[in-house]
Amino acid sequence: MLRLAALVCLSLISLAGYGQTRFVTDDVRIELRAGPSLEYRILRYLSSGARVEALQSDEDAGYTRVRVTGDGEEGWVLSRYLQTEPIARERLRAAERNLEQARARVGELEAEVASLTEELTRTRAELESATAKGDEAAKQLADIRAASANVIAIRDENEQLKRRAAEAEQRINRLVMENTELASDSRQDWFLAGAGVLLGGIVIGLIAPSLRRKRRSSW
Repeated sequence: MLRLAALVCLSLISLAGYGQTRFVTDDVRIELRAGPSLEYRILRYLSSGARVEALQSDEDAGYTRVRVTGDGEEGWVLSRYLQTEPIARERLRAAERNLEQARARVGELEAEVASLTEELTRTRAELESATAKGDEAAKQLADIRAASANVIAIRDENEQLKRRAAEAEQRINRLVMENTELASDSRQDWFLAGAGVLLGGIVIGLIAPSLRRKRRSSW
């Protein structure tokens, strides 16, 4: 019973690695054999770094049945030549590729930063120009408001002058009419006075001869 339990545990342990990717270790060429021992024929040699898929493990024999990634060929290889990570050379290549990608990304980011910096500088210049234009517009608006106030004041002053001129014209018209009336009355008085004098002269002229004759007769 204990042996059966142990076999079951070993089977579970060996099955735990099935379906996982394995890599042939560095700097070796291992035989892919038809079975899990040196007695089986060699199907091919696998070079260092070859990618295989673990299918079955024989712990007692120290072999693992694998499927070669790419062509799908299956066979047995010594388990000690398999590892769960790529070999150092492949890791180095991957690291170099990552480094190149990182450098390329850094270059892209530097270019993007330079572009953003240039855009920021241009935006600041536009903002300063817009601020200056705003200040100038505000000054012009203030000047326009001041000019408008002056125009309104001048207009009010003109209206006042027009009213004063109209009032003066009315006074002048009244004075002219009064002067005309006074002149008419004066001429009338002089006419009456002249008529009185003329009438008095006529009366005297008529009476004077009679008075002379009376004086002579009395003598």
